[in-house]
Amino acid sequence: MNLSSVLIMAKKEEISHLKEEISKIPFCSVELCENEKIVVVIESQNLEEELNSYKMLEQLPNIISINMVFSYQDLDEDIQKAVDSGAIQTIEKNENAENIKYYGSIFNKFS
Repeated sequence: MNLSSVLIMAKKEEISHLKEEISKIPFCSVELCENEKIVVVIESQNLEEELNSYKMLEQLPNIISINMVFSYQDLDEDIQKAVDSGAIQTIEKNENAENIKYYGSIFNKFS
């Protein structure tokens, strides 16, 4: 289980519309709204879902700022997936950072 809180700042006249748009984003819920501030909770099963939801929040129009305030990840499943895919061994073999190729996710090349 992954749990994060996000603080979004927006103009008061945009708040109502933003709340509607946030409700359409998977794993997101508006928990508090006060003046120009919206507190959103992202509750997902894994890190990938959490990051995708956060990226969708970032793309919303009329946002002044967006900040992750709190984040908890249960990474056991993601770590096991990386171990099973061989990604960890490859990273450990390549001691020099310039020898490590990144494909947008450690799972893209190894899964």
